[in-house]
Amino acid sequence: MRTSMLICLALAVISAAACSATGAPSCPDETDRFVKYQLFMGRSNQDGEVVDDAAWDAFLEDTVTPRFPDGLTVLDARGQWRNSEGLVLKEHSKLLVILAPPSDDGMGLIDEISDEYERRFNQESVLRVMYDVCVSFS
Repeated sequence: MRTSMLICLALAVISAAACSATGAPSCPDETDRFVKYQLFMGRSNQDGEVVDDAAWDAFLEDTVTPRFPDGLTVLDARGQWRNSEGLVLKEHSKLLVILAPPSDDGMGLIDEISDEYERRFNQESVLRVMYDVCVSFS
């Protein structure tokens, strides 16, 4: 899974870089270009412990919100993936969706969030997806 996640991440980064290199597609009138980040975060760790709601809420409050205070969305999900030992694991997950204006800081902040989640909750990885989108606030 780690290899396939890295391939997906590399493809997303290459796609984003290609859009930036070509000037990114222009957005229609009355919309703005943003970057959509999606983080797929499993709630079970390698020792079988579960990231409970209180621990998740604390992580969201002290790690995610300070980096993206303008807003975000959290969805409950169920996922499955192949771990580094080749086992297919099924688990409850959180899907964190963040829309942010394009900036040099965005990916660095996403890396900080992912790294802290992996460290704090003994996770093998966090799947990260990002791409350019057009956003309207009306």
